[in-house]
Amino acid sequence: MIGIIGGTGFYSVDLFGKAETITVETEYGHVQMFKGKLKDRDILFLPRHGVEHGRLAFEINHHANMMAFKRMGVNRVIATVAAGGINPKYKSGDLVLLDQFIDFHSYHTTYGKLSLDMTEPYCSELRDIFIKVAEDLDYHMYPTGTYVSFDGPRYETAAEIRAFKILGADMVGMTNAREAALARELGICYSAVAIITNMAAGLSEDEPDLETHRSVVKENNEKLQNLLCKVALEIPEKRSCRCQELYDRAVAARSK
Repeated sequence: MIGIIGGTGFYSVDLFGKAETITVETEYGHVQMFKGKLKDRDILFLPRHGVEHGRLAFEINHHANMMAFKRMGVNRVIATVAAGGINPKYKSGDLVLLDQFIDFHSYHTTYGKLSLDMTEPYCSELRDIFIKVAEDLDYHMYPTGTYVSFDGPRYETAAEIRAFKILGADMVGMTNAREAALARELGICYSAVAIITNMAAGLSEDEPDLETHRSVVKENNEKLQNLLCKVALEIPEKRSCRCQELYDRAVAARSK
């Protein structure tokens, strides 16, 4: 079973046939998800902010979300995120495959049980599949990008963006570092593609706002859906990455 997380503006469940609404209970809370199919693949779809963007970034229960995937037997999760561009080469609507993050969250991004190697925070196998599928579809997608993750729900100041740029961030958002870190702690392979919805504070005359994010994602929804669905269908049954090895190593170290 493959998990798919839809970010801002990516809420559609009709991609997965007659999707069934299910509720998964975890020790961190309950999670509403949609269970459906892509051809012969079982899919669990989770709109990160809810189907009508009812949850702001800081209200998302990432611990429950990722644990719900684990409880349902999911060991691969692919996701979309909306982000503000910091790298000057980006423009609105660009796709960027994340390969690194910088975590500026002030609240904890851990289950508090394992110390995981996060040198490469995103699954290498899933990233390779994203790159291959984007090439097959003739979609322009930057193959690497560093995402700085920030609490929200306010947008960043121009000074914060200047600081993030000095640190090497290519884009800014409010959710992804938490998801990636928690997935690794559960031994789940995780990869995410960002869509640049605006240039970050102080880098453009346009002011960041939620409606802009939604409209840019809506304009590119077909492309995002094609990419995510084709990636899901290309994921092999057996993993060839190091995600499980890193998880097992952390478990072994903790038990000594």
